[in-house]
Amino acid sequence: MTVYDGKQIYELWVKAWNEDVSVLDEITASDCTVHQARTDGKTSDKIKGSEALKGIIKDGHAYFDNVKMLVEVGPIVDKSYVSARWKFIGSYKGGMQGAKAEIGEEVSFNGMDMFYVNDGLIKEYWVSSDGISLMEQLGIF
Repeated sequence: MTVYDGKQIYELWVKAWNEDVSVLDEITASDCTVHQARTDGKTSDKIKGSEALKGIIKDGHAYFDNVKMLVEVGPIVDKSYVSARWKFIGSYKGGMQGAKAEIGEEVSFNGMDMFYVNDGLIKEYWVSSDGISLMEQLGIF
């Protein structure tokens, strides 16, 4: 098993967003916990491991085509913590309740990730994103 450093783990995280979520299986601890504020009533701490992280990405892709996750700052590595600021870009493909955006309209918003990494595996994940900006672009607000 390859043990990745914090920078490599974040590069693989971005690869999971842009190419293939299966890379998360090799960098995620089985008891990894996701900490994410949600408005859909789902609790993010019930699902653990790579499936929890894959769920974040699958949810992020659910209403968008041509998704690109771009790193704007970082990754910054401080001992066992890895953080970065990112930009999400995607084309709205419809289906989101209350959205008034046209299908195909490009949207973008920013956010920040922080991972706690131990022995080359992601043990905890925190994410904070500008969901209000996204909702405004989709015409929900």
